[in-house]
Amino acid sequence: MKKSFTLFLTLLCAAGLFAADIDMQIHWGTKEAQQKSMTTAGKQKKYYTEDYSPENLRALSGDDLFGALNTLMGNTCRLLEDGYDYDALRFSYKEVDKDLNNSGNIIGYYDGQSMNGTWDGGTTYNREHTWPQSKGANKNTPMGYDMQSVRPANAAINSSRGSKAYGEGSQFYDPNEIAINNSLYAPEHLGSYRGDCARVILYDYVVYGEAGGHKNDFYLGNAQLLSKFGKNGIFESVGILLKWHMQDPSSLTEMVRNDGAQVYQGNRNPFIDYPELAIQMLKDKVTTYKVTVTGAEMWPAYSLTLNTGFISYMGTKNSRPAEVTVTGATSTYDKVSGRLTITNVKGEVKISVASTQALEMTEDGQKAIKTIHNGQIVIIKNGKAYSILGTPVGDIR
Repeated sequence: MKKSFTLFLTLLCAAGLFAADIDMQIHWGTKEAQQKSMTTAGKQKKYYTEDYSPENLRALSGDDLFGALNTLMGNTCRLLEDGYDYDALRFSYKEVDKDLNNSGNIIGYYDGQSMNGTWDGGTTYNREHTWPQSKGANKNTPMGYDMQSVRPANAAINSSRGSKAYGEGSQFYDPNEIAINNSLYAPEHLGSYRGDCARVILYDYVVYGEAGGHKNDFYLGNAQLLSKFGKNGIFESVGILLKWHMQDPSSLTEMVRNDGAQVYQGNRNPFIDYPELAIQMLKDKVTTYKVTVTGAEMWPAYSLTLNTGFISYMGTKNSRPAEVTVTGATSTYDKVSGRLTITNVKGEVKISVASTQALEMTEDGQKAIKTIHNGQIVIIKNGKAYSILGTPVGDIR
């Protein structure tokens, strides 16, 4: 009997029924998060194609980028078709806001609470309009029943927000003041709902707003973000909006529901998939600083930053870099997760990684290493660095 029971447990584990607890607020840039949602990369590849490929979108900025995203979102969103309304949301959250640790539960907005996903008339959870109904997201219009924007939230938590604008200080609603109610969300992963809120607001603007003459069939004039900053608006300022967005990258929770919302209504939130697009679109509204990266890839792939900085994840072809050098800002780097935190930006931010590539034989028969040093490719030989043309560039300490 004992042998049979052991075999039974082995089979269950092999089937993945005893999966390790998952921190769904872990940032998407971590390998752990990407391994938990294997379908996302495929969905992104199929969604962002041709004129709307990531490369083409990154080449745009300002109103041109707004126009491209506005067209893509409008062309793929199905909310003008029959069958979509405010009531329908209640019965669809179970397939969109999935708790990966409990198949019958959903994850609540603001506090990350795992809740029974079956609708019970609003006792357990109700529907939170990230962009408030009173400020444009009327529940009888697509903006008011958009799955990407209208989120399930604990009823009491939802009530505490009211229609306050997001921001920092007593006049605003700051999700960081809401206690996380999920024991699986580890503090070291820096999980927050600030970034989630910022990305939903950016989404609403690019789907339902207008800029530079660009607008789609969903436009009703209710999502003009740039005229709705301040305590009586939607967000404190464009600076705070982008700060929250950049200092709290997309999480596993957001990727899971981005996939689910696409299945539900056809479109994705591009600022979850490619966070760098937000600052590219709004760069003319704030002071920005250039970001350059040498020797590694970075996600999000920011080429611009605010003075408040950002969080990103570094990677080489096969691993996380052991060391990252940053000039132009204060930085901390966690080589285990690959997380790079940039603050106090003073000017152009240069990020370089010493990424050893291969041993090479020089003309004199000595072994040398090609690597990145102070942002340039060098050959290291006998403890000294030389440019690829052979010019000495200094000692390697």
